[in-house]
Amino acid sequence: MSLLRVSSVSFSYSGGEPLFADASFSINPGDRIAIVGPNGAGKSTLLRLLIGELAPAGGEIVRRNPLRLAVADQELSRGPSTLFDFVFDAYGPLAVVRAEMRALEARLAEPECACDYAGSVHDYEEAGGFAAEAAVARILGGLGWTEEEFGREVRTLSGGEQTRAGLARALAADADLLILDEPTNHLDIRAREWLEGHLRKRQGATALTSHDRRLLGEFATRVVEMERGRVRVFEGGYEEYRRARGLLDRQAWDAYHSFERRKAAVEQAAERRQNLAKKVASTPEGSAGVRNPFYAAKSARVARTARILKERVGEESKVEKPWEEQAIDGLTFEGVERSGDVVLSVRALTKAHGPRVLFAGLEFDLKRGERLVVRGGNGTGKSTLLRLIQGLETPDAGTIRLGAKVRMACVEQLPRDFDLERTALEICGTGTSARTLLGCLKLRAERWNRPLGELSGGERTKVALAHVLNSGANLLLLDEPTNHWEIEAQEALEEALRRYPGTLVLASHDRAFLEGVAGEARELVIRSGG
Repeated sequence: MSLLRVSSVSFSYSGGEPLFADASFSINPGDRIAIVGPNGAGKSTLLRLLIGELAPAGGEIVRRNPLRLAVADQELSRGPSTLFDFVFDAYGPLAVVRAEMRALEARLAEPECACDYAGSVHDYEEAGGFAAEAAVARILGGLGWTEEEFGREVRTLSGGEQTRAGLARALAADADLLILDEPTNHLDIRAREWLEGHLRKRQGATALTSHDRRLLGEFATRVVEMERGRVRVFEGGYEEYRRARGLLDRQAWDAYHSFERRKAAVEQAAERRQNLAKKVASTPEGSAGVRNPFYAAKSARVARTARILKERVGEESKVEKPWEEQAIDGLTFEGVERSGDVVLSVRALTKAHGPRVLFAGLEFDLKRGERLVVRGGNGTGKSTLLRLIQGLETPDAGTIRLGAKVRMACVEQLPRDFDLERTALEICGTGTSARTLLGCLKLRAERWNRPLGELSGGERTKVALAHVLNSGANLLLLDEPTNHWEIEAQEALEEALRRYPGTLVLASHDRAFLEGVAGEARELVIRSGG
């Protein structure tokens, strides 16, 4: 029996046009379902419908009763709970038993305490309490927390840390169905790899959205695709989905071209018949000047066949032209000036935040055209290094020197500097190269003349990237450029950066993106204090 069944579901906001329609699929025990599609297609909305936070405009969602759901909360309680206790609360009644046991433990120091602490510990162990504690520790450790951080109060966590804590609690829950929306946000590469393994081994069903292609490839056994209001289900993993989707696209184009050829052939035949009808209607030379009814009747018969051919074109079901993305073939970087041979030189660089040393004695040179990938866990100083290179922060020791004719740009800083009243075209320019870049990065043309304040964070980053790629800068610093981007846009950016003739410094946790862009790139691994 299915855990949840979606039948002909549609959804629209405030009575507007449907965001999507006729969504139908089921979630069965053990399913690992990936929900994919471009930004704005309705993926997160569909998850909220599955959870029950939203009601469909049409169709129905039937859930098994009872159905244990687990969801990664984005906003956590700011109460006095520690990180470990917050995650352990996912065990419900067992968490109550644990709290009671710890209360008894605290009373042991009282002179007249007659509590049966040993019995409480035995009952807790028999209920699986210590095994659950070990599981929570494994989950927190897998997501990048150290044992020293287990005791941190939830109210002291940053936004990104709260997201990770919410994910940890959802993973700890004994749920029939786990629902995750972009679970790799705020996870470094090691934590992403751990999450892949954990989700593969999980016994219950999981449905998630993600732009992490490596995670999708390792995780999915079924794919739900949402695009331009349409929802389609593909059996098999993510790579099987990509192949099937490619086949459907080719078939759609073949059907469209075949229809257009038939239409053109019939229209040409009808035009020839129409011209013939005009010709035969004329009385031949040498005949009486009075119009001959014979020729008029013959012309009418020929004209009738022309009308029949035209009607045949109208009666055939029209084949709509498939969606066509902006081609990247026309993308050039003619405005990028050649820099000196050595673009960047870093010597004995040291930086600390308070008592914590991010890196010390860091040294490297970067030559023209090289790609440098900056790796390291969360909080090791990757973004700080990029800010030091830009001159936005001052090193505690060491030097950073730029080479001759170096023009530097960083995407991370640009969205904050943009006037949100301006449009993408006003920022990037109205020339062919700017329009090509915006199209290649999958910013839809109808968004080009909208104020930036109406665009999503991912769309603003696309504008920022198009701006710097069109600026003539020959040194680009990219700090997590693909966050919140749909997969097609990530792949388009990879192709654009492979063509870019300048020098790149990349900090990203997206493994597929790094492999697609960097190729034989150099690596700089930053470890705290190293």
